[in-house]
Amino acid sequence: MASQLDFKIKFQTKVSKLYLLNRLLSSTSFMFLVFILGMSSCKSAKKASGTSSNDATVENLVSKIDANAFHPEWFKAKAQLQFRENGRGLSFSSTIISKNDEFIWLNGKKFMIEGARILVTADSLFAIDKINKKFVSDNMDWVAREYELPSLLSEAISLEHLQDIFIGNPILDIIPYSTLATRETDALLTGEQDGYASQLVIDPQSLETRSFSFTQGENNMTVRYSDYRPVNDKHSIAYKRELLIERPGEGDIQLAIQYDNIVIDEPQSIKFSIPSNYSRM
Repeated sequence: MASQLDFKIKFQTKVSKLYLLNRLLSSTSFMFLVFILGMSSCKSAKKASGTSSNDATVENLVSKIDANAFHPEWFKAKAQLQFRENGRGLSFSSTIISKNDEFIWLNGKKFMIEGARILVTADSLFAIDKINKKFVSDNMDWVAREYELPSLLSEAISLEHLQDIFIGNPILDIIPYSTLATRETDALLTGEQDGYASQLVIDPQSLETRSFSFTQGENNMTVRYSDYRPVNDKHSIAYKRELLIERPGEGDIQLAIQYDNIVIDEPQSIKFSIPSNYSRM
């Protein structure tokens, strides 16, 4: 009896993990996680209308952030991800390869099995779902159409923005910041537009992002950055990112990302092809 019960528990656990693996590593779900990460960096800071001294202070800080942006020719990172939704959790890994202004390539892997592979170029998005043998080949508007995103958010989906996201540069052209509060150990930028509100907490000396929150109505997303490590003589990158999405009535989503290794400015090779027996999503 004990062995049968043990087998049943192990079987149910395996089924649960395979369900999550199928859901998370299918290309549509994996791309949605990528998009969530994208929105975590939509920390815009266009100058608000008006001529108050606060406006000038906001603009000065934003100029410093923009000047501090890091754009390596090549970027490669190994990452471990832990995902939890509605009481279920799963960890998986990803390799991210980026060539500045040309492409981003990334995959999702669990149990040594690659479930999804994505390629983003300046104007197109390609993905293969190896579990369900499906593919996407479309322009960059595909994610916005697939998830019926409002125009304000769909503007964030671009190769340039995605490269900024994975490297860690704040995106400065979506939601305008209008106020700045200098606190004892950090600085807080806030802004509102079209029913959306955002907050960005940074270290005013190093210009490292500490946290970001994005709110629409009762829905809230908070991202925290930590474990900054130098990647060259001038720049550091956050190796750890924690995401919390609060959705009243739908259940919270938690995602933790830990970079294991980052390689800068070393040419990389990638492989991406769509098998002939795959069907379009």
